[in-house]
Amino acid sequence: MNSKLKIPCIPIEGSISWEDWLKGRRFRREMGNLVAPEIIRRKSSSSDRRLKKLFNGERGLPFTPTDKL
Repeated sequence: MNSKLKIPCIPIEGSISWEDWLKGRRFRREMGNLVAPEIIRRKSSSSDRRLKKLFNGERGLPFTPTDKL
């Protein structure tokens, strides 16, 4: 493991800040993009009617590009 990697981790006795969580999320997404497509949302499903009602005509929350995290 690379000890120079500066990715925040959750301490055993507490929680991390929102900023640290976002830094870690960006790293996790970048690593995930190495092994899978960036957007994996299905084009359609049997739950579309329910999802679109919940998310104002969309099938889910808007996708946030990695560079905006």
